[in-house]
Amino acid sequence: MLSGKRILVMGLLDPRSLAWAIGSRAAALGAEVLYTAQSERLRDVLLRRAFAKSGLDIDDYPVHACDVTRDEEIAALFARTGPLDGLVHSIAYAKPETCLGEDLAAAPRADVLQAFEISAASLAFVAREARKVLRPGAGIVALSFDALHVYPGYNWMGVCKAALEAVVRYLARDLGAAGVRVNCISAGPQETRAASYIPGFQLITEAWPRRAPAGWDPERDRAAVADAAAFLLSGLARRITGEVLFVDGGYHAIGLDLLPGQMPPPE
Repeated sequence: MLSGKRILVMGLLDPRSLAWAIGSRAAALGAEVLYTAQSERLRDVLLRRAFAKSGLDIDDYPVHACDVTRDEEIAALFARTGPLDGLVHSIAYAKPETCLGEDLAAAPRADVLQAFEISAASLAFVAREARKVLRPGAGIVALSFDALHVYPGYNWMGVCKAALEAVVRYLARDLGAAGVRVNCISAGPQETRAASYIPGFQLITEAWPRRAPAGWDPERDRAAVADAAAFLLSGLARRITGEVLFVDGGYHAIGLDLLPGQMPPPE
């Protein structure tokens, strides 16, 4: 489905991340996949260690360092990549001890601005440079998490995800004339390193299946998110842009817990 396409996946953290799941699926479907990590240290030390634990060698994959808070690093990245057919934005950060606390307004202004810059605005700054190398028909996919509801401890990250989805819609308008589509996946909760920093995350994962009529597994359903990303990157989604695609088992559509007879059977 992605044969002959070159896709850049930004925000690789470890082999359990959504970035890795999406990149691996794209490669299995025929794409040439490149990655970014936040810094050379993250790539050369932390990623190397995490990949080795999974029996992988980070040197087998093209991973570029790119700090999305620095315009010069973003520009340098796309000067190196060459032409691209797709880009995945899997980048988010909020300081756990302040932005993911109990009181939204208690977070210091500087921490809030940092979270917004990295988690939402960076998509626009990346797209500004990426449009120079994205071929007509290319797709950009960003990753969100249910911006329709409020969750314990998610606080400023929830606000940033709502902003990210708005950025997607505005970029869809701006890049359409270049033949580039921009969409977002709102994924159900995933057992990832990033999620481990969210207070109350366990409560979210335990409650999710009770409102997901199609079922949800926070470990195995990374594959479902990766499949959806592959679709949005492919020509099959050629007239889809500005969209938020929910890949969450249907949780977003259900107001109360399902009745026993409405629960999906265990897999």
